Amino acid sequence: MSTDDTTPDDAADLADTDAEARGAGAAEVGAEDPGVPGPGVVAPLFTAHLEEILDSAVRDLAAAPTILVGLDFDGVLAPLVLDPSTSQVLPESAAAIQDLTGLPGVTVAVVSGREAATLTALADVPAGTRIIGSHGAQWGTVVAGPRGRELRADPVALTEGQTALLARLVRETEAIVDGVPGAHVEVKPAAAVLHTRAAARPDAERLTQAALDGPATHPDVHVIVGKEVVEMSVLSVTKGDALVQLRTELGADAVLYAGDDTTDEDAFAVLGEGDVGIKVGPGETGAAYRVTDPEEFSAVLMRLVTLRGGPLDTSA
Repeated sequence: MSTDDTTPDDAADLADTDAEARGAGAAEVGAEDPGVPGPGVVAPLFTAHLEEILDSAVRDLAAAPTILVGLDFDGVLAPLVLDPSTSQVLPESAAAIQDLTGLPGVTVAVVSGREAATLTALADVPAGTRIIGSHGAQWGTVVAGPRGRELRADPVALTEGQTALLARLVRETEAIVDGVPGAHVEVKPAAAVLHTRAAARPDAERLTQAALDGPATHPDVHVIVGKEVVEMSVLSVTKGDALVQLRTELGADAVLYAGDDTTDEDAFAVLGEGDVGIKVGPGETGAAYRVTDPEEFSAVLMRLVTLRGGPLDTSA
């Protein structure tokens, strides 16, 4: 989910809209079925939750010579939490990513609105994983360093005008949130981001509108509105642009992309025949398939590992 945050009501909304969220890609779970992968739950049982239409699409994708697997972080790999600094990838998805990065012809990319270094630390993905942060403004690759895995990042180049504009955005947005509990401004290499997740609802609405009516209106500012965030960037980038660029670089024959936020719709929009777009959770989407939550999406990754012939140990 991009610079994705959630409110306490979001969790209830996700539960209340379970039937809607199941959509094309999620099957009903029997009362006696454990429903999640883990110790004592073999992969075939859990992956049986995927409806045939989604499983068929994943089977076709797995047969492609080269595959790009693009994954949003918050709400896809990691369940949404009140404090985003505590987000963690589900163990089943982490194991599947570990296996996928070791398979020939497969590239895994984590594509998020989060700042790239923070994203890398939280995701804790294996070496070889591509990292695309700040909705496409930051690029890098996870490598094995002397003190463990680290991000080898490409520099973010700004002109003098963009640097000055960014400083202005930060000043004006900080003035908007000054003295408001639960709201803060995140400074990225190319953007100022208003976060209102922990603010009182009237304050959150007021601050969001103030940002949209104020700093977001400056010329050459590119605005992305996500869940409880307003990101104002001096670069024009989207997850869709990033996905196209990475696919071209890799020469990938097929792409699987999974996301949960409105910012992921740009990525779904650039997918073509033979690709698989998966919306995680409720909400309108251009994705062809849907699963209920990160737990259910882990079944998709596990299934892909199995289909590509990799190891799968759900008891780890």
